[in-house]
Amino acid sequence: MLNIRTEDGIDLPRVLACPERLDVDHTAIIAAAGFEDRTLALAPMLSQADCALGLVVYKDWGKENRVEALLKSYATTGIGPLARKSLDYDRYDPDSLGNALRDWLKEVGHPRVLLDISTMSRLAIMVVLDVCRELEKCVTVFYAEAEEYGPSEAEYVRAKAGVYPRPSIQVYSGVGGVVRSRRLSSVALQGEPTALIAFMSMNEGLTQALINCISPSRLFLVNGQPPLHSWRERATAWIHEELRLEWPERDNPCLMTEDGIALPERATSTLDYTETVNVLLHLYWSNAAEYRVVLAPTGSKMQTVGCYVAKGVHTDIHVEYPTPESFLPTYSKGIGKRWMVDFGLLDSLLRGLRSRIMTDRLMVLRA
Repeated sequence: MLNIRTEDGIDLPRVLACPERLDVDHTAIIAAAGFEDRTLALAPMLSQADCALGLVVYKDWGKENRVEALLKSYATTGIGPLARKSLDYDRYDPDSLGNALRDWLKEVGHPRVLLDISTMSRLAIMVVLDVCRELEKCVTVFYAEAEEYGPSEAEYVRAKAGVYPRPSIQVYSGVGGVVRSRRLSSVALQGEPTALIAFMSMNEGLTQALINCISPSRLFLVNGQPPLHSWRERATAWIHEELRLEWPERDNPCLMTEDGIALPERATSTLDYTETVNVLLHLYWSNAAEYRVVLAPTGSKMQTVGCYVAKGVHTDIHVEYPTPESFLPTYSKGIGKRWMVDFGLLDSLLRGLRSRIMTDRLMVLRA
């Protein structure tokens, strides 16, 4: 396992480019039957192996999801009907997925999990990772980028020119509600003021829904920095500008760009999850003594992985998620670069990080 040392001095597994072929054996593969092209990115890379497939199927959500095409693709690797299980995901009841997944993983008994997060709901990603931690599984995360993401840069330019009202280029049709999972919840500091950490996206309505539900005392926004399509960082900043201005500038400092956009200083890579872990750990220690820390994984899929690591280290962080009502058909196209992160034994990794961080903090207090 190749590690990278974060600013806090902790070692986290690196994000690595995937090889052309993945040799997996005695592995439980968990994937989501999404509607995007990259839903089919993983299966063709797998060698014939003794594996089982847990297919997360979105319940009553997304008629265009590629269930049959995905099952057919995995069948070519030797995963037939007897080696696969459909796992319904009810976006308003995420714990039902957790319970079904836990039972299935116990049944198949494989020690390793290969988790494809490419088209998986962000809250589902966190639930699945937590089940893997609970069952002491060795976890590898697979992620395929898209070649093109909706909305386009041209749509952003038109919106910014005033053709559409702001926010206007979201990839969701609305917000279905703010949802929580029991396994990701915390009762710590209930009744105390709340510090909400949320990630910027193409729809500030997600953040507004959280604010309306939680009524936080402080709001910390984290922007995303894509490895490609750098204009999206400016777009998400612009979309959230009016909302951000309603809160004290000290909590969300910005720098002005040449084209007049206030770009948040707090931003992390949408691919390298370790940057997200760094920022979240810093925000946690800056607020946890006085505020109940609430985290909303509304950023990229890999930023969501970083959210889970931070939550896994500091279990008193409470997670809330504004679930989209539905997705627009222009969400993404094509299959881009493929990446993987080998976390090894996830529970052991998180316990080790927690011990190291707490030891370092106690040494600082005693100094």
